[in-house]
Amino acid sequence: PADVPLGLAITDQYGRGLQTHLNWIQIRPGERRTCDGCHSPRRGASLNAGATVNTMPPALTPALASQHQSGETMASLRTRLNATLLNLQPDLVYQDVWADTSRAGVVANDPITIRYTGNANPADDLATPAPTNGLINYPTHIQPLWTRNRGANTCTNCHTDPAGLDLRATVAGTGRMVSYEELLLGDPVIDPATGQPQTRLVDGVPMAVRGDPLVETGAGNAAGLARSSRLTEILFGQQLKASASSRTAFPDPPAGAPNHATMLNAAEKRLLAEWMDGGGQYYNDMGASGSVQRVAGLSQQTFAATVAPILAANCASCHTPGGNSGAAQPAGVYLSNRFVLTGSAEGDFNASLSMVSDVCNAAGNALVRRPSTAPHPSGALGQPAPLPAGSANYTAILNWIAAGCR
Repeated sequence: PADVPLGLAITDQYGRGLQTHLNWIQIRPGERRTCDGCHSPRRGASLNAGATVNTMPPALTPALASQHQSGETMASLRTRLNATLLNLQPDLVYQDVWADTSRAGVVANDPITIRYTGNANPADDLATPAPTNGLINYPTHIQPLWTRNRGANTCTNCHTDPAGLDLRATVAGTGRMVSYEELLLGDPVIDPATGQPQTRLVDGVPMAVRGDPLVETGAGNAAGLARSSRLTEILFGQQLKASASSRTAFPDPPAGAPNHATMLNAAEKRLLAEWMDGGGQYYNDMGASGSVQRVAGLSQQTFAATVAPILAANCASCHTPGGNSGAAQPAGVYLSNRFVLTGSAEGDFNASLSMVSDVCNAAGNALVRRPSTAPHPSGALGQPAPLPAGSANYTAILNWIAAGCR
């Protein structure tokens, strides 16, 4: 359709992108676009021109090959003979019509059909909302996969730990669902030799270095995002293109755990792969109810004025690389510690958001629950709670969190 941006991806049999085009493409009414090669002059001939499209391999079925006209690609030949193929379809359906199986050694590729609904096996249909016009929105289409009742194997039966993996549908401090933050943000990287968090300067501001996330969304990834994500490897039970470091951070489920490769059906896996290959966006439909324009997170201004001074006075001695004195922290202080402060109001705001997993249950968030529980840190006998429940500082942070519940 004219004036509609589209992306191109070559997929495997599960709908996961093997190769994705790095730019959106759109055309005006009546415009014709050709592929000249990424670094070729735009005035040059298309890659399909000349002898390339006029050489028909003998393995092609005669019924199609005999209809070929000079200059036609396989796609233009097929759609000229069957114009209904030009109608966009929402499902992954493939039939190898090109192979001349009457010839020795020629075997047709296996057919592929993965529909959102209407599959040959009803157990492979989506039991959760299907995308409209191909637009996948995380709250509407992906989050229900985690909370869908699968009996003992429902995802949120196990994954409710903010310090590990929390797939609940609660709203995080960013205004987005906590499960989205958990999948898209890696944990702070700890130096095993010192137990200290690794930091780096970004425009002069110290920022905590984060490890690989479960879902890869790196810009410019032409090889597909789903196949590069550790989440895909776990849920498909296959080793694909995830990094070695992400496999270390997120090992295979332990012995005795449910088989994660069988937890989602074919349509659910296809939906998840398409969402990741689309960049793992929170919203792809900007007109959707509650879309990103209306996602309201916690106030950074209030944090800087009210919360940051409290954290600096009560938490920085343990939760910054240099403590209040500026000296390096003793080895082991940061081991398994996800709350890393840098002294930058902007950076500490983002770090604090990672400790807020439910704005509508302010007292249940790690940001106030952990420092209000004695001993703190856990295991340090005799250590009082730095922010005891009911204190002025505790209440100030509690009120900041609760303001996000709408």
